[in-house]
Amino acid sequence: MITEFVMPKLAMAMNEGTVNEWLAQEGDYVEKGMPVAVVETEKVSYDIESPHAGYLHILVPEGATVDVEAPIAQFASDEESYHGVGGSPVSDSYGIRPEGSPTAVVPPPVARTEGNRIKASPLARKMAADRGLELHSISGTGPGGRIVKRDILSAEPQERPVGSTDVTPAVPEVLDPVRIPFKGVRATIAKRMMESLDTTAQLSTFWEVELDTLLALRQSFVERQEQLQTRVSVNAFLVKAIAHAATQVPIANAEIEGDEILIHRAVNIGIATALPGATEYDSSLVVPVLKNVQSMGLVQIDKAMKSLIERARSNELGPDELSGSTITLSSTASIAPQGMRATPLLNLPNTTVVGPSTPLRKPVARGDEIVLRTMLPISMTFDHRVMDGEPASRFGKVLSDVIEQPGLMLA
Repeated sequence: MITEFVMPKLAMAMNEGTVNEWLAQEGDYVEKGMPVAVVETEKVSYDIESPHAGYLHILVPEGATVDVEAPIAQFASDEESYHGVGGSPVSDSYGIRPEGSPTAVVPPPVARTEGNRIKASPLARKMAADRGLELHSISGTGPGGRIVKRDILSAEPQERPVGSTDVTPAVPEVLDPVRIPFKGVRATIAKRMMESLDTTAQLSTFWEVELDTLLALRQSFVERQEQLQTRVSVNAFLVKAIAHAATQVPIANAEIEGDEILIHRAVNIGIATALPGATEYDSSLVVPVLKNVQSMGLVQIDKAMKSLIERARSNELGPDELSGSTITLSSTASIAPQGMRATPLLNLPNTTVVGPSTPLRKPVARGDEIVLRTMLPISMTFDHRVMDGEPASRFGKVLSDVIEQPGLMLA
């Protein structure tokens, strides 16, 4: 008996997915519910569990992008069926099948080798070679103890053996460029950025907000971090401020759906989060969503936001946590040089994105005096089809007022 394994639909907006890595090999016998593949969507990667038990016949190679519900593999219930689809069974990845019972599996202790060969996926082998890691020193967490991508990413850097000699290679006369695949998450991000620019009327505004009062208030929270069980971040204040401004100027918390503008009552803030890539040349971006922020307190926001970001960087978020945003925060404060401004692109279907940058100390005029203040540069991009200049300016003014007088957001 042959059963098809199709590309699963992991989110409402998902139309296609990329098979980033097969966690089981061709011909392996897998149990129902065991992780069998890593699938990349436009937002994040997911470990996909096998919906059936049987011998795995792979139809789609690693790196291939296919439509949702398209077949990516088949499961054969027995060896005869597997041979019928052109496969050739190899040793069972999860255990020894008792003779005469091809579907019964006895889980053995985790084993990382097959004969003299260390069990590792092709992607894991390439990543280990690129990073100079020895596979024998890495613990595998894939099926049957197989080393997979996540094991390479979490592996500690290898130290050189005592007495080893560094050999400096000669500098070649011609340095060839580094080539990295323009596919998967990187290509999807590019596609979405172009879609954002092509389908909306984006306008960006820039201004500065005095931050000293907020920083002083934040310090009072920091001094109580043991009691609060969190070190409240500046970003938590900014998220709270955005939610406050969105409730005061609701058109900033809207989207276009067909021939209607939907003005959301719930303020669901997407937190743009950079993720490290597999190499020094690539990276990724996800936008986990903090929902119903208008009803949350500052400490609650801080804890929930940190949890979302931590799990995003560990690839542990579910589809529901990556969808449903109504407005976006895209902060570059931790990495941008002081005073840098940017024009953040809209995160569709949101029609407003707020992009604070790195604060800087500078002299500013206050009445007839010049005083030294901490100023926060803010960029805001909005869809001019939905929001005109007047409400956009009003949203910016409310946001500035509540940042400069943070007690307003706590009232």
